[in-house]
Amino acid sequence: MDLLAALLISLFAAVIPNLFYVAIFYWADRYEREPLWLASLVFIWGAIPAIIASLVGEILIGSPFIDAPGSVAEAVMESAVVAPVVEELAKGLVLLIIFRWMRQEFDGLLDGLLYGALVGFGFAMTENFFYFVGAFDQGGFGHLSLIIFLRAVIFGLNHAFYTALIGMGLGLARHATRRSTRLLYIGLGLLAAILTHSLHNLGASLASINALGLLLSLMVAGGGFGLILVVTVLAWQHERHTIRTELADEVGDLLAEEEFQSLTRQRWRRPFRRRPQAERDAARRRQLCVELAMRKHRLRLLGAEREPELLQDIQRLREELRETRPSLA
Repeated sequence: MDLLAALLISLFAAVIPNLFYVAIFYWADRYEREPLWLASLVFIWGAIPAIIASLVGEILIGSPFIDAPGSVAEAVMESAVVAPVVEELAKGLVLLIIFRWMRQEFDGLLDGLLYGALVGFGFAMTENFFYFVGAFDQGGFGHLSLIIFLRAVIFGLNHAFYTALIGMGLGLARHATRRSTRLLYIGLGLLAAILTHSLHNLGASLASINALGLLLSLMVAGGGFGLILVVTVLAWQHERHTIRTELADEVGDLLAEEEFQSLTRQRWRRPFRRRPQAERDAARRRQLCVELAMRKHRLRLLGAEREPELLQDIQRLREELRETRPSLA
């Protein structure tokens, strides 16, 4: 009976906090919300394929480096060297796929942060479940409660932060005009994810012998939360500026002045509530406006030679906006 209760508690503690974090991050993408199906796919990638790939990779790559099983040196090597490299590569692969083959859904820094965080939350959900079950096996409900508090609350954003760094690197590369610059941003994002992941795991591995190890992990977690918050606010400001700049010449044709002004105001939309049809139609039109602004911005930065499909996208969006324009009668 205790085992069944522990399994249920572990499942609940692994799933509910991460779904809560996902909802917050998805809500934070205020202006051009990503397709729900793609966000779900990214989350599932982190929860299943990335976990499997990481387990296989850590066994294949880590085994040759383990000379003293069960020692502190083995724990440090496995958690602070092997695991960060393997896990961030496994999680980051889906971001690279979206960046390369679904670039119409990858507009910049905030999109990269969001996709990276979603992968991380999926990964954390599955990994936490196994850690929670293992904690109960080692020390009963008391130890289980401690591990839930540490992994789901104190360090609940860690995996999201690591992979968000990869996403932010890809987001910066999205608007880079030179191939060398794009590769530099992508490489720096991956390196930052691996290093921060490694520092946290190093601190966690050393915490049993020195309290400074836990302090190191807490510093990484706090720094990650602060960085995500700052980047999100700056990305909001940049997107609002882009909308104002790129849609100004559409006022009087595709947009009324009042509609244009409403697009750049502070808006806090709840992503999952049901809305009346008229409100959904208005939200769809706002989405089209933001997409048009982002496409025009990319066209101005990158040119039609690099992304020729932008011209067709802009024309399509303008046609849809004309069709959905409210009557002025």
